[in-house]
Amino acid sequence: MNPYVFFTTSITSGLSGVLVHYSSVFFLGIVGFIILALGIFRIDKRITAGITFAAMAISLPVLYFTTSGPAVSMFGGTIIFNDFGTYFAMVMVISSMFIVFPALQKINLKSEVFYALLLFITVGMIIAAFSYNIITIFIAFESVSIGTYVLASFGKDRRTLEASIKYFFTGTVGTAFIIFGASFFFMATSTFNLRGITTVNSPEAFLIALAFLIIGFGFKMALFPLHQWALDTYDGTENSVSAFLSSGTKILAFLIILRIFLVGFSSDLQSVYYFFVIIAILTMTYGNIAALSQNNLKRLLGYSSIAQAGYLILVVVIVAYSATNKLGSSVIDFAIAAGMFYSLVYIFMKGGAFITMNVISKEKIELSDISGLAKRSPATAVSFAIILLALAGIPLTGGFMAKYYLFIALISGQLWWLAIIAILNSAISVFYYLRVIQQMFWKEPQKKDTFNLTGWTKSPVIISAIIVVALGLAYAMFPVLISAAGGLFG
Repeated sequence: MNPYVFFTTSITSGLSGVLVHYSSVFFLGIVGFIILALGIFRIDKRITAGITFAAMAISLPVLYFTTSGPAVSMFGGTIIFNDFGTYFAMVMVISSMFIVFPALQKINLKSEVFYALLLFITVGMIIAAFSYNIITIFIAFESVSIGTYVLASFGKDRRTLEASIKYFFTGTVGTAFIIFGASFFFMATSTFNLRGITTVNSPEAFLIALAFLIIGFGFKMALFPLHQWALDTYDGTENSVSAFLSSGTKILAFLIILRIFLVGFSSDLQSVYYFFVIIAILTMTYGNIAALSQNNLKRLLGYSSIAQAGYLILVVVIVAYSATNKLGSSVIDFAIAAGMFYSLVYIFMKGGAFITMNVISKEKIELSDISGLAKRSPATAVSFAIILLALAGIPLTGGFMAKYYLFIALISGQLWWLAIIAILNSAISVFYYLRVIQQMFWKEPQKKDTFNLTGWTKSPVIISAIIVVALGLAYAMFPVLISAAGGLFG
């Protein structure tokens, strides 16, 4: 064949493949720029929100039909499209959709900037969902981080600005550790690709890379003892932004942790196991115990979010231990599927809990401020109670099924002692969730103007509760996730 024809054909087919598989990314990016342009005409923020929501809703089927199916590798294995990546990309689009309309409550100025940023952040999340190279993961993740720094600053009060500044500086520290970790990873392996590492040139550099990357992404996921920024940020930012930071970006960090430490460090999973088993125990135990004495409701939910991060990274522990001890791929796939299911449920549990704070007409929300909500709006109180019970892992909710699958994975992976610790932690969480429920149902309202009970504030809470209950009945979904779980390894 003529070399020129061969080269031209290769480039054309490669570009067409990129355009097809990244069609959702291009679509959301274009809509983001259109929304920015529409800001010139000062259109109603509800129209801007509607366009954003519609674009994300359209991107879901586009993602499914263009990226799922047999694995497709691009750019030398830097990007791999498969069912695993598609699932997480769709989960993260859902996490962005979830806050579109609740954000209308507080986003009055520059709404076009807020919603365009949300679309650009979603683009970064989708790209990260299919990335198997530390550099592309870093760039995609940092694009998300920079966007969330701006989202966190929306609002003129001092608490919001203080929270966003703390978030920015802490995020910068985490970024520095990730860069150092990536550098040592390259020194040890002579590549930034996570797959196909055959030799480790320097075991010392490899171990340093492991430690630095754990610290860097530990900051991003708010793992103990790198969690303090999350409490201040969740408490100070606007409620819908708190919901997004505690759910969408945390699931993205969880996905990246799975990919980097289980794929990139597959030759030293024993060290991965030792690091993460300690971090998981400390994170879930600290988060639950610290939440017991909290009277600030958003900080209580923040500590709960830290504990939930501890549960999520148990997936890393199970897979690392199972692979090291050669327990079989079925145990590994089950554990990964448990993490996939937990991620979807978590969006509606934790996101719904923070969005419920829109019901309270205060910036700094104390536990007593939710007193008597059941008498003012029984549907909202019952919905919030369902969300809290799901976070605690009470039966008939998606939270129960998520923890059930996770604990079964621990036992199947011969980590029954760790399952006991996780179950005890889950039992501890029941106490502080019940404190909130008691305030709603058995206490009198403190003031008449405490609650903002418009349809815009109540509807997201009720919808969240319905979805959480529906996911508790979604048994048929789990076998599908098991079949896609192996896609983590490309």
